[in-house]
Amino acid sequence: MNETTLELPEIELPAAFGALARPKRVKVFFGGRGSGKSETIGRQLCLDMEADPDLKVLCSRMYQNSMDDSVYGMLSAFVAQYAFPFDVRATEIRAAGSGGFKFKGLARNINNIKSLFGFDRLWVEEAEDVPARVWDKLIPTFRKGGSELWVSFNPADEADATYQQFVAPYLDAINTQGFHEDEYLYVRRVNFNENPFFPDVLRVESARLKQQNYKKWLHVYQGEPDMEYLDSLIEPEWFEAAVDAHQRLGFEPRGERVCGFDPADTGADAKARALRYGVLIEDVASWLDGDVTDATQKAVDDALAFRATALVYDNIGNGASVKTYATLGGAPAGLAFHGFGAGDTPDDPDQAFDAATADETAPKTNRDTFRNKRAQYWWLLRGRFYRTWEAVVKGRYHDPLTLISLNGHMPQRAQLKRELVKVQRKRTPGLQLIQIESKEEMRKRGIPSPNLADSLMMSFAVPEKSSYRYERRPVRR
Repeated sequence: MNETTLELPEIELPAAFGALARPKRVKVFFGGRGSGKSETIGRQLCLDMEADPDLKVLCSRMYQNSMDDSVYGMLSAFVAQYAFPFDVRATEIRAAGSGGFKFKGLARNINNIKSLFGFDRLWVEEAEDVPARVWDKLIPTFRKGGSELWVSFNPADEADATYQQFVAPYLDAINTQGFHEDEYLYVRRVNFNENPFFPDVLRVESARLKQQNYKKWLHVYQGEPDMEYLDSLIEPEWFEAAVDAHQRLGFEPRGERVCGFDPADTGADAKARALRYGVLIEDVASWLDGDVTDATQKAVDDALAFRATALVYDNIGNGASVKTYATLGGAPAGLAFHGFGAGDTPDDPDQAFDAATADETAPKTNRDTFRNKRAQYWWLLRGRFYRTWEAVVKGRYHDPLTLISLNGHMPQRAQLKRELVKVQRKRTPGLQLIQIESKEEMRKRGIPSPNLADSLMMSFAVPEKSSYRYERRPVRR
């Protein structure tokens, strides 16, 4: 009699989820649709349970009215697909030993879930809905030695408890390197571009949504919180239009070489610098390590390598140390230091700001238009992005000196965009002056200080010495 061997499909897991296979008390994976979070975590848990049949796993979510609301169906399909030696029952999945999968909703069971200490793994799926009161009870109750909490979710609102607890405090590191890790916690952003099994049907839908509603695409497929940026200064579409805009419009960058430098307000903030050549932002960079002295030296070194003639720095807080560095002989020859006081009176306060009140007989001055210097230069940066979008997308002519172009090969371009689109105009009843939400106000909303974006903004806050003027009209390519 001929015997046949059943060939089982090989289990392949995306490399972005490698941390699942090593010990860590809390592991958090968040991102957009199609990243493979649920499927990968489910497969990894099945592999772990096959290796240790006594492994006890509780699969939970905030709301579970029936087994259909849980990951029971997905895990049952994996058992059949890969022939795991598990017994699939009506409300649980049992392993060969004493282990297995159980399923519970947290909304109705949180006060009766004392048995959590007996589980080795607690997986909270779709965790964006879990409020702070549930986390406060859940984590201390789940305390078996060697136990691990696995969390997966698509961010909803930045103010949600799950985002605030597991993501917001670590956004600087996540935006810089894609993840944060310490002795207790590992948290990583994962999106469809890191999923080699991303289905073609979603790829088509993603492309269509990106074209039709870019903000919604950022939320659905890029894992950005779904916030209404009604008062955002810079739209995501404007940012994308500015990428390599000088090439798309057919002009070469000319003018000053400037380094914008934000030494960070506090020790926990990232330091950042931007390198500008004319209207072209050649590069931006942010980093966490080192003190303000180290950061200043790095900014100076980068500026000199870039052949910059000016370094504009935030002179508030840690910026005082930069001023000391410059005045005590640290400023290299040929590199002029310019302090930027965010709360200072706008530059050229008595100059008319025609763009703000073009329909009035007596245009307002800069003093009558802006609350402070930070508002003035953020508003001017907004104008550059808007005009660039008009030139690239609508074909309207603008003097290239009034535009902005972003080097498409900047390693931290994505982080720069995340920061730029979250800076908002602040509106105060009875105050007509244009003002910008402060860094402290942003931090209260769970948004890290936009140091990278501020360094770019400050790079334009220096008098233009170049007399170069573009003679020919750029056309779209």
